Amino acid sequence: MKINNEVKTGIFVVVCIVAFGALAIRVGKFTWTKKGYTVKTRFHYTGGVKQHAPVCLSGVEVGEVKNIHLIYNEETVVELDLWLQDGVKVAKDSEAMASTFGLMGEKYIEIKSGSPASGYVADGGSIKGNEPFRMEELVDIGKKVAADISNTTTSIGSVAKHIDEIVVENHPKINDMMDNFDETSENFRDFSDDVKHHPWKVLMKGKETPKEQLERERAARLAAKKKA
Repeated sequence: MKINNEVKTGIFVVVCIVAFGALAIRVGKFTWTKKGYTVKTRFHYTGGVKQHAPVCLSGVEVGEVKNIHLIYNEETVVELDLWLQDGVKVAKDSEAMASTFGLMGEKYIEIKSGSPASGYVADGGSIKGNEPFRMEELVDIGKKVAADISNTTTSIGSVAKHIDEIVVENHPKINDMMDNFDETSENFRDFSDDVKHHPWKVLMKGKETPKEQLERERAARLAAKKKA
């Protein structure tokens, strides 16, 4: 039995359609062939999460973002319908957050598992959305930190300059203080040396007048300088 070209072409087209459909189901993650349920969550900012983005529970992919809606109430919020595979249990106090695979990878929704004691979300239920950190906020924080560092550096420079000015202005007084300190130290050394060689003078000190004591100390210093 011979098959004409039209039949061959028809068979080839059918095979291509079936193969393309199977590939699309596998790659496109069509969920109409699987059983599951939907959980809702809301954000003020989703960080660029798109429809059909993966949904992970504790790092394991368990579904996808089915739909995205803008809700206009007192403030505009984004509501996501998260389709989850049948059998996946999400605690009521779990939190959903927008995240990224790697540094520049695909956006997805990560569900941070809560406590089983709170019960599990049923079909059509909702969980709390945790706002993702915006890059703009990080840049603003970096600018504020840089400004604070600059102001602190300026303040430290002003204080150092002020201290330097004080030291320069009081340099003569500081020199006098150092000279007085040297003289006092020398007097103390002379006194210690005198007491060491003439301990009996300690007993005589209480009987000396201030004038006599001063003259004796001067004489002792002069004698020490001559020896030197």
